Amino acid sequence: MATRRIRQFLLALGIWGGAHGGPALAQAPEAELPLTVLLEPVLPYSYQDSEGKPTGYAVELMQELLRRSHLTGQLEFNSWTSIYQRAMSEPRILVVSIARLNERESHFYWIGPTASRRAYLYRLKSRPDVQVPSLEAARAYRIAVIRDDATERDLLAKGFELGKQLDRSPDHAALLRKLFAERDHLAALNSAVAAATFTRFGYDFNQVEPLFKLSDTKLYMALSRSTGPAVYARLLQSWDAMRRDGTVAAIAAHYPTVSLLD
Repeated sequence: MATRRIRQFLLALGIWGGAHGGPALAQAPEAELPLTVLLEPVLPYSYQDSEGKPTGYAVELMQELLRRSHLTGQLEFNSWTSIYQRAMSEPRILVVSIARLNERESHFYWIGPTASRRAYLYRLKSRPDVQVPSLEAARAYRIAVIRDDATERDLLAKGFELGKQLDRSPDHAALLRKLFAERDHLAALNSAVAAATFTRFGYDFNQVEPLFKLSDTKLYMALSRSTGPAVYARLLQSWDAMRRDGTVAAIAAHYPTVSLLD
């Protein structure tokens, strides 16, 4: 089914068909320019190893995707706020891991899904007075969120307000400082990255516990819409081949906290 959808997309662009009925990838000049690949330092998706080289589940997927697509990329680490703003305003931007939300749908070309994303509200175990048996009960507390993150957007859509229930931070370091200083009662975090994030910034993950499941969404790679459909078609074909030949599952197997949903 996925292959048929890709073929229909390529037909609409006029770049399907070849001597043997296979894909004839567009060789437009724009396809030869490097992409800017934006990475947020979040294990296990994208981070730097002991030698300073980018690695992680999403990085491995991206590198194989570009290799098969005969494209190059210039990798940059940045905060999620900066990544999102640049991806919305600049051409030729590839974001390696982003939740696919309705409000983001028309702003990007989507490649994936690459993994599931389950978000929970966490509290300090030293604060048993913080009780969240329901989403409505969470409105009584101050919740630490990352600016423009999927959990923030989801809570805003549910009627939570910035400056009232939601306390924005530019990155995980600031979010965790506020939580452990008890400036915030709760923190909204992706369960797949929570433990590694705490360790990275010198906090003990055993001091917190999940109270309430907020959402269950899918992560994708996303290409800025202004890049154009020819590059997207090339990436989409390569992704479909990686999924069908087992490459995606093989890479995911190296990262136990990554959960695939396809």
